Amino acid sequence: MWSILVFLGCVWATAAQVVRPGGCPKTVTQTTLDLPQYLGNWYEIYKFWAIFEVGQKCVEANYQMKNNSHIRVDNAGVRSGRKVEAIGDLYMPDTNHPANLKVKFAESAPYGDYWVLDTDYKNYTLIYSCGPFLGPLGHVEFSWILSRQRTLDQSIVDKLMAKAKAFGIDTGHFSKTDQTGC
Repeated sequence: MWSILVFLGCVWATAAQVVRPGGCPKTVTQTTLDLPQYLGNWYEIYKFWAIFEVGQKCVEANYQMKNNSHIRVDNAGVRSGRKVEAIGDLYMPDTNHPANLKVKFAESAPYGDYWVLDTDYKNYTLIYSCGPFLGPLGHVEFSWILSRQRTLDQSIVDKLMAKAKAFGIDTGHFSKTDQTGC
């Protein structure tokens, strides 16, 4: 009975996000991250599929500094005409690696990686997260391209896709977020 439950749990988990065989791609985050410049509103332009975003459009995130050196993350979108919101907590665990952040969206959940691979603060950011799945057998990936506007110049998108691909990230998992009629 337990083996069936474990199997069903694995099937559900793999259907909830992008799962690939082997270890995580070797990525490099920015060497610096100016958090005050990073704060504010960002709009989702591209994303890896994730169960928690199914059916959403007009997805945006707002980052605001809290009193405890942590950052409040307010993710919002629209699903079936209704606002959907998730409040998270983001922080920098190691100032020697400022773009290797940690985030969680539930009190009981562990923190997950939120790595800033590239940002110019004013126009775009490329975010990546990867963790093991079933030990060395596989890994789970999330990635987002965000913009300060609801659109992003295609030349910037192409540059960020090329950067992700150079790290070994399968950019075929990106899908464009609908930002129309928001």
